[in-house]
Amino acid sequence: MKLGRVHPGEWLVGLLGLAVLAGLILPWSGGSAALSSPGLLDLILLVVAAAAVLLPLIVARSSRTDVPVVYETTLWPLSGLVALILIVKAIFPPDSGFDSGFWLALAGIFLMSFTLWRCVGREY
Repeated sequence: MKLGRVHPGEWLVGLLGLAVLAGLILPWSGGSAALSSPGLLDLILLVVAAAAVLLPLIVARSSRTDVPVVYETTLWPLSGLVALILIVKAIFPPDSGFDSGFWLALAGIFLMSFTLWRCVGREY
């Protein structure tokens, strides 16, 4: 494992994945967490956040450069799609509104998508 191989943007993606996971645990809407009764979007968000947390480890453990590039290139559109869905969801909030967990997850996934875009752009 070579930690020097991990770019600062990839470290940031891992930290943003932790922020999204924290957002799923914090109150989401009406005082309940997103993972207290998860729906499909919550599970997709959980998978994308977990994949983001694993990104620095995958880059550090990979002896070849094509594995991290494919991983980042796959994770970038997924995070962008989830960010877009959360932005649309923010435009049409529920009657009780959104709590801090939703806003943390939205900010985390949006910044994650932007950071992954920059990381993928760096590879070419």
